[in-house]
Amino acid sequence: MKKGMYCKSVLPLLLLVAATGCTQPTEEVHYIKVDMIACSFQGTDAVPVRITISSNPGPWSAEPSASWIRITEQTEEGIVLTADDNPASTEREGEITVTAGEMTKTIRVTQTGDTFVPARYDVFRDYTMGAVISPNGRYTAGFIGVPDENATDHWLLQVVITDLESGEQYLPAPFLDSLYPLYDPCAITDSGTAFFHCEDGRIIGFSISGDITVLDNVPGAGKPWLSQVASDESGVWVGWCSGGSTVYSPVKWTDGHPEILPLPETTFRGAAWNAGAMARGCSLDGSIIYGTAWEGLDSGLIWWDKEGTPRWVGDKVRKLKPVKIYDTATGTYTDYTLVDGIVGSSDTYYISPSGKWIAGTYRTEELAENETDVIYTSCPAFYDTETDEVHIFPEYEGAVGMTVTDEGLGVIGMGGANGIISHTVMVNIPTATEAGTSTEWIYDTYGIIIPDNSLLEYISPDGRTAFGYDLSGEMEPMRKWYVTRKTAE
Repeated sequence: MKKGMYCKSVLPLLLLVAATGCTQPTEEVHYIKVDMIACSFQGTDAVPVRITISSNPGPWSAEPSASWIRITEQTEEGIVLTADDNPASTEREGEITVTAGEMTKTIRVTQTGDTFVPARYDVFRDYTMGAVISPNGRYTAGFIGVPDENATDHWLLQVVITDLESGEQYLPAPFLDSLYPLYDPCAITDSGTAFFHCEDGRIIGFSISGDITVLDNVPGAGKPWLSQVASDESGVWVGWCSGGSTVYSPVKWTDGHPEILPLPETTFRGAAWNAGAMARGCSLDGSIIYGTAWEGLDSGLIWWDKEGTPRWVGDKVRKLKPVKIYDTATGTYTDYTLVDGIVGSSDTYYISPSGKWIAGTYRTEELAENETDVIYTSCPAFYDTETDEVHIFPEYEGAVGMTVTDEGLGVIGMGGANGIISHTVMVNIPTATEAGTSTEWIYDTYGIIIPDNSLLEYISPDGRTAFGYDLSGEMEPMRKWYVTRKTAE
């Protein structure tokens, strides 16, 4: 599946034409190549960006579309760009047009606004399939691209890794999707190595130093799928593999060495395992992991403690209820087990940094009067791994737990049980009190106003950065955004 709008550079192509008794002259190929297809600058104190350019025929020229975009250096090999401080509170856009003969190529340039407050806000508008943030909140990563001009069935992709502390971007040279067919970003480490899922099933990592890593298959479990990483000091990654004793096997990597995690004795409904489960996220030190079962439509939330023992999140509120369901097609009754318990999804930010809290959704099931349909009710729940206590918020019916801090500040996604979250609300879990919407909390915490449709899904351990998504994208419906303090407190 191909996604989004892309920007690209042109790769040279030589056509050799053979004829009987003679060789035709080689056709000259015209091209413009750039090693960066888009760049962005922070609102003030922009970090200069160097772009390599080559063309045939030469020479080439480069012209900015706006006066605030400045070319500070130009050589035969390329240009150095910077941007004047942006006095406005809104983002601005422009481009560099590169011309060689009758050919042109544009490089998109964006700059965040400056509101003269101690925080900045930005949206990853150009990213294809969203972005991820590192556990410590310093780095984000995604990728951009455009259709390839020389091959209509290929795309040119460019990985973008951003240091939120300095505003600097790391952009490896663009490459064709035939080399690495990136699908979406899955995780990025605290040192800036970004991992992506590929459409061919591979996991590819790109470091800020330019190294590329391909994750190996796990012996006895098959092809890996990376979900999240812990701190660099821990060396822990978590995810799953498609294979092993069950269809899916939860996996923990420590310094690159995989370990297949055990499953609870029975499934969420008390049956024998078949499909298995997936590890989804972990604490900052990698000692506590959580994941979801994947039996049918069940998504019971599992956690592995520091000893690696698996158990159901909030097991004390999990209740199995055997019933007989009437089959209208056959006119017979079938044994079935309803379950009240805590469920989750594929989200990677459910757990607090220390692993004290795990967010989830408390779901109950009841057999309808017709003895055929099952009635579900859902509300947010937060589990304390240290005390084994479950904090349920029934007043937010239809909402889901999304993330939580070590201090017990929880984020609730309103309407999430039906699949689409309308807005996010903050709650103080120990006192069971509401702390306003997430946009109100961001204004109170960071002193900056962001759009009301900004849904919060992660808060960095030091509280310096908030990360989430909105539903305003035209090409990509879930655009990622961040708010970060300009200077550490």
